Amino acid sequence: MRIISGRHKGLRFPSRNMPHARPTTDRAKEALFNILNQTYYFEDSKVLDLYSGLGSMALEFCSRGAEVTTVEFNRKSISYIIDFSKKIEAELNIKQAKVLSYLGKESKKYDIIFADPPYNATVEIQKLIEVISQGEFLKPGGVFILEHQSMNQIKHSAIFETRDYGQSSFSFFNFVDNNE
Repeated sequence: MRIISGRHKGLRFPSRNMPHARPTTDRAKEALFNILNQTYYFEDSKVLDLYSGLGSMALEFCSRGAEVTTVEFNRKSISYIIDFSKKIEAELNIKQAKVLSYLGKESKKYDIIFADPPYNATVEIQKLIEVISQGEFLKPGGVFILEHQSMNQIKHSAIFETRDYGQSSFSFFNFVDNNE
């Protein structure tokens, strides 16, 4: 696992025994950022990374110049993200919280919200989609990206695209235009 592009391009993440974490593959991450590069100028973007795991997506956005808030509940993951971000001098706003509780208190708006919840958390995934669709978390033109298991197709009227990368898929939501 490595950072694909930006200030920290090529930097490998230190390996740790973290069986609870399922990092986004480099191939999928590279494909996702190729899509996002066509729409977003990361240095002007605010990003919210939910269910951060080891922080690979947060640090990828940060490496490209985005202002990133990362939310994770697991203490080992938080410790890993803090240690690694300090080591590489990456500026992340790191929050240890349950995602749905955090969103209940959040008032900021973001250009991109990325979420990679546990694949087996079907009920939480549905609640997450509902909370984000009903909240005002995205700026106009903002996108919510949900990483999920390819075999579990997500259905929602706000999905405008889904891309499959092996066992993982990215579903792209546009709630702002959907709610207007």
